[in-house]
Amino acid sequence: MKNRSLLKVNYLITILFVCLPFLGFMMRGNFFEVQSLDTSFIISSIRVSLETSLVSMLIVVVVGLPAGYYMSKIDFKYKSIVDLLLNLPQVLPPAVIGLLLLLTFGNNGFIGSRLPISMSFSRLSVIITFIFVALPIFVKGVSVSFSEVDSKLEQTASILGDNDLQVFQRVSYPLAKNGIVVSLMMSWSRGISEFGATMMFAGNLTRVTQTLPLAIFTALESNLNNALLLSFIMFVISLLMLSGVHLLMRRRN
Repeated sequence: MKNRSLLKVNYLITILFVCLPFLGFMMRGNFFEVQSLDTSFIISSIRVSLETSLVSMLIVVVVGLPAGYYMSKIDFKYKSIVDLLLNLPQVLPPAVIGLLLLLTFGNNGFIGSRLPISMSFSRLSVIITFIFVALPIFVKGVSVSFSEVDSKLEQTASILGDNDLQVFQRVSYPLAKNGIVVSLMMSWSRGISEFGATMMFAGNLTRVTQTLPLAIFTALESNLNNALLLSFIMFVISLLMLSGVHLLMRRRN
């Protein structure tokens, strides 16, 4: 009984510690001083984030869905090493990611220097950064979702005459769909919140590469109200994404 009480106190302290910053954020009195907001600054950062993230996620889905399916169904040599490399961007510091992208796709990078277009400090560099941090999350989630599909159901569909594509469309994908959507939401949330790597590789150019996190950083130096509103927008986006993930996970169970 005593141990249970100690666990309860520890739990409450943990929850309080996590929730206090959000409480302080929401209780700020002059949060919505409309007259001091720079609407063009706010709208441009939202537009940059939405446009680049939508393009990025389209590429992530097109590339990541078959890659995740392949990893879940096929065993090959050095698969564990490939899996390790795919997870590496999730634990690397953002500054290291930005440096790696610069050395690879920058104007003097070993790929960027051979291209006819400049990739650094452009919308394209924002998209590349987004894909680099979001794709591993999506591929891993897709792989786990397809691996949880009962292989006996897929084998039964094959025995009944379905080819591989039909098995995927009629059995594998419908059963893994919720997990795929969860992976998509988590990878999108990770990409749109990226700051350090985007700053290093894409820069902080208003209306060009200035995403929501970069706009918050800029606004802190000149207009705190802008920073608060943009932070609130990011807070709402994150809350909606997390709520959607929890809802889909409950439906899976």
